[in-house]
Amino acid sequence: MRAPDSESALRLTKLAEETMVVERSLHEGYGSQWNMTAKEMSSMPMAPTNYAYTRHMLSVAHTGSVAEVTVVALPCAWIYCVVGQHLLKHGPPKKDHPYRDWLMLYASPEFAEVQQWMRKKVDQWAKTAGKEEKRRMEQSFVISSRYEWMFWEMAWNEEKWPV
Repeated sequence: MRAPDSESALRLTKLAEETMVVERSLHEGYGSQWNMTAKEMSSMPMAPTNYAYTRHMLSVAHTGSVAEVTVVALPCAWIYCVVGQHLLKHGPPKKDHPYRDWLMLYASPEFAEVQQWMRKKVDQWAKTAGKEEKRRMEQSFVISSRYEWMFWEMAWNEEKWPV
C-alpha cells in the first residue's frame, strides 16, 4: 500500500479485505436466493459498463497515488451510503423485501463511517497534492461518478454485450 502513514495503510488494507468479504457474502446470499451456484455466478460475463468501470478502477489502482486510489472508489461508497440511507429513512424494509440485505448494509452506520473516513482522507491528501495529482484526482472522481450512474442504468436495463 502506498499510503503516506502506517495508520492509513492499515485502514486501507483492512477496508480492502472487509469489502471483499462483505461483498462476497452479499453476492453469495443473492445467488442462493436466485438458485445460482458460485460457479454459475462467476461464469456470468460482466456487462460492458461493469467491465469498463472495473478497468478504470484497476488502472488508477495500478498507477495512482493513494489519494487517487481512494478517490476512484469514493463515488461508489458515497452514493451507496446516500441511497441506502435515503431508502431507509422511514425504517427498515420488511423481512421479505428482495433487497433488504443490500439496503441494510449500505444504510448502516458502519458503512457511513467508511465513506466519511474516505472523504476525510481524500480532503487531507488533496491539501498536499501537487497540481497534476489534484487534476488526476478530480478526473478519476468525475469518471467514477459517471460510471456509478451508468452502473445503475446498466443494471436497470440488464445491459449485455451487443456482439
